[in-house]
Amino acid sequence: MSTPSVLAPGLAPGFGPGLVAGLVAGLVTVLTGSFDARAASPVSLSFADDAYEGSYTQAVPLVLTFRDETGTPIDGTANGACGSQPCRVSVTVQRDDEGDGAERPLIRITDPDVAVGADGIARVRLTLVDGRHGGGVFVGDDDGVPYTLQARFLGSGAPLPDNDDADCQPGAGVADGRLCPTNASASLSIEAEVPDLSFGQDVVLGLGESVTLAVTLVDSDGDADIGGEAIDGTSAKLLEGLPVTFFYDVNNNGRPDGSEQLGQGTTNSLGVAAFEFTADPSFVTAGTFNAGLHAEFSGDDRYGVARTSTRIVVNAGGPVADATIIELTPAIIQGNGVDESTIRVRLVDQFGNLLGPDAEIADVDITTDLGLLIDGVERDPLDGTYEQVLRAPRGGGTATITVTVNGEPAGTKKLTIEGAEGGCQCQSTSGGVPFGVALVTLGWWRRRRRVA
Repeated sequence: MSTPSVLAPGLAPGFGPGLVAGLVAGLVTVLTGSFDARAASPVSLSFADDAYEGSYTQAVPLVLTFRDETGTPIDGTANGACGSQPCRVSVTVQRDDEGDGAERPLIRITDPDVAVGADGIARVRLTLVDGRHGGGVFVGDDDGVPYTLQARFLGSGAPLPDNDDADCQPGAGVADGRLCPTNASASLSIEAEVPDLSFGQDVVLGLGESVTLAVTLVDSDGDADIGGEAIDGTSAKLLEGLPVTFFYDVNNNGRPDGSEQLGQGTTNSLGVAAFEFTADPSFVTAGTFNAGLHAEFSGDDRYGVARTSTRIVVNAGGPVADATIIELTPAIIQGNGVDESTIRVRLVDQFGNLLGPDAEIADVDITTDLGLLIDGVERDPLDGTYEQVLRAPRGGGTATITVTVNGEPAGTKKLTIEGAEGGCQCQSTSGGVPFGVALVTLGWWRRRRRVA
């Protein structure tokens, strides 16, 4: 008689102990395999802006956002998402590849790396103060060369995940608290900063004289503080050891060129460049020119071109007496005791320049041997000429006008005074009535009396 088989409670027929043991072993294997599949969480790192601009001697503030795959900010502080240490982002800058296949060296900007805050924000300040002009923080290439900002997060946790590992691939398994590495990029444009260039004051000198021209070259906002927060410096910076070219605008067109170059000066510790200028009458003209002198700093690998101009007053030399110009307006008058002629005296220097209103006042004296000089010699404040009026006598003749300048003879001029042909050439009575007129009047009175 056969013995009936005994089944475990709740098991259907055909499920023996061996089969159950096999199922349990398979389940353990499945579960073990699942927990061995470890995964790190992906993160998103990005610059707040795609492009940034700055100039040498400035600082450029950057903002980076640190998010999880759902867009939620990651707490990067200590004891946050990265464990006992804060999450850190390194930022570097490199020149863009020009297509020649050469690798551009990365230049470290932030050291140590920047910590991420509780709001998932990392703030970076790039200080573009270069070694030549102080600071030694950034050394770039020529003006206008594009740069690329690179931000990197190396990941967190142990073992440290890698984007190439299966731990950071989609569907890798259950996240175990580690964060995958990531990076971001943005463009950086660095332009030259234009300094201020200025003359100390207007220039006044006489023809043939010399004067020292001086200009100051300064970075008005200075260099950004390496360890601070401001974009620019807090005070002006005097630029030393830089060349400045001086020009005299010969044709007075406001655009000096190479042919009008005077020479160069180099800025000293006070930012001042100087040049000795002589008003050479062979190319310098007497007069007032609002922008007759120009200066230019042509720029270098950090600072842009700066230009300035100033007013120059070139006074003619002292008057040369025998070069004096004497003018009569009009040159012929009637000898009627009423007509007048204006005597105008123009002073001339040794270079043939007319002395204008800016010239030193001279002692000009005018005399005549015929006619009456009215008032005294007056100087015209607009053109610097000297004038006096001569009134005609009663009768014709030639007046010789004599001029002296500062006591020296300056020449003579003849004035023609015409007497009317067949007209009255008579003398005056003591009462002021012409003698001929008196006789005519007396005869008329006598005839009238006889008729009466």
